[in-house]
Amino acid sequence: MFSHRWGEGEPVLHDIQGRAIYDMPPSGGIKKLQKFCLTAFRRGYLWAWSDTCCIDKTSSAELQEAIGSMFGWYRRSHLTIVYLADIAESGSFDSSQWFGRGWTLQELLAPNAMLFYARNWSLYKNIESSNHKTDDVILEELTRATGIGSRFLTNFTPGVDDARSRLQWASSRHTTRPEDIAYSLFGIFNLHLPVLYGESVEFALGRLLGEIISQSGDISILDWVGEASTFHSCFPARISSYRTLPLPAILLSEQSSITSQRPASTNALRKLCRSLNKIPLPQFASRRLTLPCFSHRVTLVRRTSADPLSSSYTYEIQASGLQPLEITLPEEFENVTSLPGGLESVTAVLQIVRPWHYKSLGGSTKLDVTATEQLLETLARPFSALLLTELPHNEYKRIASSTLILAHPIDVTNILRSKVRIFNIV
Repeated sequence: MFSHRWGEGEPVLHDIQGRAIYDMPPSGGIKKLQKFCLTAFRRGYLWAWSDTCCIDKTSSAELQEAIGSMFGWYRRSHLTIVYLADIAESGSFDSSQWFGRGWTLQELLAPNAMLFYARNWSLYKNIESSNHKTDDVILEELTRATGIGSRFLTNFTPGVDDARSRLQWASSRHTTRPEDIAYSLFGIFNLHLPVLYGESVEFALGRLLGEIISQSGDISILDWVGEASTFHSCFPARISSYRTLPLPAILLSEQSSITSQRPASTNALRKLCRSLNKIPLPQFASRRLTLPCFSHRVTLVRRTSADPLSSSYTYEIQASGLQPLEITLPEEFENVTSLPGGLESVTAVLQIVRPWHYKSLGGSTKLDVTATEQLLETLARPFSALLLTELPHNEYKRIASSTLILAHPIDVTNILRSKVRIFNIV
């Protein structure tokens, strides 16, 4: 199978149907197709497939089927030939546009065997191999160019596990049609959704993210910064919002000093564990997110800086059970009244929340009594928080932030008193 960056004059099915491609004038996309077929033939293959001309794109049904099947096709291919038209024989992956395109992500992850070819159709850096995915030098360069670990490059399993990482891999990629940035990920997540060209990219991405939560309850996909989607306030408007890294693993895994403030009450911890055992998984249906969260009501808001030219407003927030924290928003708080001392009164009910899922404890499906100390350590660490504002009818809306909201619990006593609420977010 063929993987490449589309250019001008790419032949489609009707251009080559019933014709011998070697008899066609060797220009533009035709020349590239001829070179691909000749390279495949020299490798011992009698059949070759290219996405430019092996799909009837005038048929919406065939296009829908092809998009839904593409990952599987590349996975089952005996060899995927990648042509890097913008890389010289001694060039580097880092400068190739192929690594910045949306559709080529699954074309990188799906195949078991790949060979990369430079502009002159010589093997990349003249590295002779039957499979560049088994070459340590190539794998190291691929990891550096994509940010994807070698274990995923060589043994990738499609599905909704580790969704946040997969979204981050795609966050710097682009597609000609905006909606395709979502459609190109269907195979990577092993999801089968309708392809609806003409819908906005926010709705295409929103449908994808909603299905990920519906199937897995994975709350890691809520960890983003930037502009909120019109599809749902908990989803980003653009996939580039996942470019910002989540909290560093070292920060999430470090032992908190507050757990040593005083011995924790074993009974209180067991009570908290029992309550968490009864918490339902996050659910998404009809564009409504049902999200279990530890909640901290905002008690004070103070604006510390404002830069309307760059749409940046920074606030100091005080919330029950948390140390004072700072948030940066792209817009000013609505319904704000100025008070003496730089304080502001926000008439809306605001909540700083920590979404909860059993995977927050490292994947254990049960919070039994033996996990109490681990639970305390987890809840005592800093966490990436969401800011919610209350709407009528017991609904909430997320307020998008320009930076990660880093929240620190105050002490063990407040942790043991904490409870999980179920929020209905639109």
